[in-house]
Amino acid sequence: MSVRYGMPTLMEFNTIKQNLELCKELGLDFLELNINMLYCTPDENVRTSLLKYKKEYGIDFTMHYYDTVDVSSTSRYYRNYLYTAFSEIGKYLEGVVHKIVIHLEPGAFMTIHSKKNYVYSTDNTYISRTLNTLKTIREVLYTFGISIVVENVSIHPFMERIYKELHENGFMFCYDVGHNIIYNDGLFETYRQKYNFFISHMHLHNVIGKHDHQQLALGDLDIPQLVEFANQNDVDVVIEVKDSINLRKSVEYIRNLQK
Repeated sequence: MSVRYGMPTLMEFNTIKQNLELCKELGLDFLELNINMLYCTPDENVRTSLLKYKKEYGIDFTMHYYDTVDVSSTSRYYRNYLYTAFSEIGKYLEGVVHKIVIHLEPGAFMTIHSKKNYVYSTDNTYISRTLNTLKTIREVLYTFGISIVVENVSIHPFMERIYKELHENGFMFCYDVGHNIIYNDGLFETYRQKYNFFISHMHLHNVIGKHDHQQLALGDLDIPQLVEFANQNDVDVVIEVKDSINLRKSVEYIRNLQK
């Protein structure tokens, strides 16, 4: 098994092509497009460009969906919007993108006596609704040859059951190693080991205290151990360092590990 390494879409660039030029220069395997960037929004023009770039650069693509998505929403109108949106996205990305990363957010909260109380933690339909929504999205994208991976973001104890249910229903996960630390001190890793999640994607970056997306050589995480985990489990790894200077240093760090 061998790890495929990619890079995120960088804010300092204004086009997909600029990102691809750096991706090619660094010898990476794929670019993770970010739908939050206007120039990555799937449409016919973007599709035409991506098909051209795929041949020209020999680089694959994954996509990161909107950070603000709430797949647990109680609104059927919002859920129907998601199904329509993913159908449109699938149409434009078929044959180009093989994987979409989607957040699993904890949802709204109310602050009572300085403590955050999450609305979904007391919602008896939260588990079934979230599971059904993600299943439907998965089915929609499957028709276009695209899989989804669920990323750990802000995570709380009430979410353990939904992670367990997703695992038992065959969902794959994106392991964001920084989020694992800065949100509830390794709670996702606890669940990953407890239920043996299928990790097919990783967002790899270092953490200093509670500050993530640091270059790989600087920080508190055992990066070699995480790279070894990716190697042993055939995981696609996005070196999720979000500026070109520190991304270059992080790729150099990875290359030195491989020597």
